Amino acid sequence: MSVPRTIYILLKMCYCFLIWLAAENVFSPDNNVKKDGTMMNCSASPDDPAKASEQDVKNELFTRYDRRPAHLLSDALIIDTLMNYSQDTIYFKDTESKFILNDKAHLLQFGVSDPGALAGKSDADFYPEVFALQTRQDELEIMRTGIPIINKMEQGINAAGEILSFSSSKYPLYDYEGKIIGTWGTSRDMTKLVQAEEELAKVNAKLLALSLIDDLSGLYNQRHFYNSLEVMIRLFTRKRMGGYPADFCVVFLDIDHFKLVNDTFGHVFGDAAIRYAAGQILAHTRASDTAFRYGGDEYALILQDTELSTGRDMAERLRKIIEQNPLNIDNTTIPLTASLGVVDFNNEMSASELVQKADTRLYQAKKEGRNRVI
Repeated sequence: MSVPRTIYILLKMCYCFLIWLAAENVFSPDNNVKKDGTMMNCSASPDDPAKASEQDVKNELFTRYDRRPAHLLSDALIIDTLMNYSQDTIYFKDTESKFILNDKAHLLQFGVSDPGALAGKSDADFYPEVFALQTRQDELEIMRTGIPIINKMEQGINAAGEILSFSSSKYPLYDYEGKIIGTWGTSRDMTKLVQAEEELAKVNAKLLALSLIDDLSGLYNQRHFYNSLEVMIRLFTRKRMGGYPADFCVVFLDIDHFKLVNDTFGHVFGDAAIRYAAGQILAHTRASDTAFRYGGDEYALILQDTELSTGRDMAERLRKIIEQNPLNIDNTTIPLTASLGVVDFNNEMSASELVQKADTRLYQAKKEGRNRVI
């Protein structure tokens, strides 16, 4: 290997090492002083190309890591900037979890302006007992293990009584000998973000409900019926495989001669009949039962933990209620009847199989004269 090539490689190695030293703050860029106070001999001789190259590397290094004059990065200025202009709270606590130092943002959070107002106080002086105890537990664990807690979501109450949400990070506080002498931490106000997320969750919940609910009847829609039925099939299949006696029924209900209602009284009355039948179904089924508008004037019910005989009894009771309680609207009485088909779960592998059986029973009830349960 040629000598120039060797020198080039060594310089590159030195360059990388000096970058590491700068990152570790070994050098003081303005006077070449080590952390231990000894001087670094970085003088370059024009007659010594190797030393000149070394000095060039150092100059480039300091330029990269300290592009501004050294006096602008004094410790006092850095501390003043962080403690007075940070939007995040910064605080330091002793081993008793009492505040030693707080930045301006933290003071404002407590509604005070005097930097000494929080000194010697703890979270217990400002927050509810449960929160203060949890904070103390966290800080004791940090001081015991030396492991920080990063980005923990917390809630507190400010001086105005408002609930605030924070993302907090807490660290062990060391002295120069590496001994833990307390904790320090930062927190960022996430209240607006949390509120926005809560509002979004509410909107999404409403949208989800709208996607599952039929507008006219107020019952669940057909899509939700099929989803629910698939869930029931899987659930009751597992129950049976586990040796448990389990059954459920599916009921299809259709308003008899609904087209005649529309043709005779108009679509306004037809819509009222849809809503009326849905109301009767909801009023006379159990809390564990689920009702759906399958489409048009047809409804579907899922009756959990119900044998076929019980399902037929419930369907018959619902048929009588609709027959005995005609629709009254605008001084007009419209008698209604319904046909119903009932099937129980017989280890069908899909919702479509069970629906086909229930629909066949419903068609049979209509074929045999309507206003009956099959």
